[in-house]
Amino acid sequence: MSGWDIRPQGVQGILKTTGETAGGIEKQATTFGEHLKTAATSAGTIAAEGADQGGLVALALSQFAEHAAKDIKFVAARAGKSLTGAVEATTAYLNGDVEMAAEAQRKALSAPDIDLGKPGVQEG
Repeated sequence: MSGWDIRPQGVQGILKTTGETAGGIEKQATTFGEHLKTAATSAGTIAAEGADQGGLVALALSQFAEHAAKDIKFVAARAGKSLTGAVEATTAYLNGDVEMAAEAQRKALSAPDIDLGKPGVQEG
């Protein structure tokens, strides 16, 4: 095998910590949205054509939130896929270790391959 040395306990600890952090993204996104709404409501009302009640600042915040929501969803999805990939890679690594150990054991238990020469012929 290559120079890899994966310690499943270490991976598990990192995945747990990362999962907890990634889980907070949803909460942060909700709080982010609430703060933007408050900011838009509290903003001045310099109105422009096409702007709803809140005026230009509210319109700008609304457009920003629309764009940022896509980015936040992407980050959450990417985090989920990364965590899943790490679990799958670690599992494959461990399964490879088990398969290699089983193969080594099969080879060790098989009959030795010894060249005994031709039957009935004496050498030398």
